[in-house]
Amino acid sequence: MKAKKEKVDYYTEVINGIRYMECKVCGQMTQVSETATAVTCHLCVRESYNKQFPFEMKTGYKPTGKPRGWAFMKEFVDKDGNVYHRGKEQPTLKGTIKPTRIKTKPPKPRVTKLEKQRIRANALASIHKLKKQLKSAKYKKDIKRITSEIKKQQKLVK
Repeated sequence: MKAKKEKVDYYTEVINGIRYMECKVCGQMTQVSETATAVTCHLCVRESYNKQFPFEMKTGYKPTGKPRGWAFMKEFVDKDGNVYHRGKEQPTLKGTIKPTRIKTKPPKPRVTKLEKQRIRANALASIHKLKKQLKSAKYKKDIKRITSEIKKQQKLVK
């Protein structure tokens, strides 16, 4: 026969018609229903959960040493001689091909605030001239050319 477990009675209180019982782990008073026989408070539950599933900070991006888009290249050979076809390694070709040279684009020069103002002013002036020409234009081909040029200049104004 199994030995019967001891029945543990936890301390309870009734305050303003609400029943409170002490936590079976830490002893903190917690609100419970009328039928509850034992309770574990929210702090002890959180602590036990953190022990089972510890929080790990995500470290973010870890560079692989390969250039951007290497997995989409038809053929990419890294410094060690590993050959990749569309991101899949080809171990039979290792060391047979020279490493891929990556060409980087030169950075575009930044436009200063003053230069932006000059570009905008020049565009507005040219729009004004083109609108004068548009009034005097007679042929459809001239009108189309002038209107397309006005549209280009208006893009620079924005």
